[in-house]
Amino acid sequence: MDIHMDATLGLNYHSPQQQARVITEVWAAENMYCVMCGEPHLEHLQNNKPVADLFCPNCQNTFELKSHNGHYGSVIADGAYETMMARLMDDNNPHLFVMEYRRPEYIVENLWVIPSYFFTTEIIIKRKPLPPTARRAGWTGCNIAWKNIPTQGKIPVIFQQEILDPNLVREKVSATTALATSKIQTRGWLMDVLYCLEKMGKEYFTLRDVYGFTDYLQERHKENHNIQPKIRQQLQFLRDKGFVEFLSRGEYRLKNIGLTA
Repeated sequence: MDIHMDATLGLNYHSPQQQARVITEVWAAENMYCVMCGEPHLEHLQNNKPVADLFCPNCQNTFELKSHNGHYGSVIADGAYETMMARLMDDNNPHLFVMEYRRPEYIVENLWVIPSYFFTTEIIIKRKPLPPTARRAGWTGCNIAWKNIPTQGKIPVIFQQEILDPNLVREKVSATTALATSKIQTRGWLMDVLYCLEKMGKEYFTLRDVYGFTDYLQERHKENHNIQPKIRQQLQFLRDKGFVEFLSRGEYRLKNIGLTA
């Protein structure tokens, strides 16, 4: 793997966005491996394929690439809102590669993979439709709330220009598969509670600490009127899956803390 991209690939394009898309996607197809099965190369999907950009010829997993010159803020701009929501509901969302690169050198600074099961309806932010004067009037896009994805789901592949051991990356991805669930509502609760645990910023915590996020969780799950019992249920699930350790009544430890994004 080489963190340097071929900037000459963009010479035939006038738009900086088109240049970046071609350069970064070619780099990913030539350099990235499958983080799910270890296949050494991914293949480029045909143009205009909704959402996904790359796929693994061995395990058939698909991947989307989002790249940005410089550091991301709190959100990642994505495509059509309806397309994203439909794929979430169908449990057919691709895994996401998130790249931060530096221009004009086109050097990969950071690259993370977010497994598809970390995506929930709560982290998809609907944008305002394009105005009637726009070429695609009425089209509605969406943003991904990067800040609301648990650290467990932001698995570094390249971190501060350092290429991480592919075997360790795959181990980290494999460790998260216990969180995979096809029920989108269950997934939303699980990821929100895991996010709250990491937001506390400490390894050891109490049930009372988590109850401090009751208002936050109520705002995100307005249909539920039993927030604290739901919190206890999710802590038990996380304990059973090996992400939380129960120490004594009302006392816990957060395990498997990874690199922050």
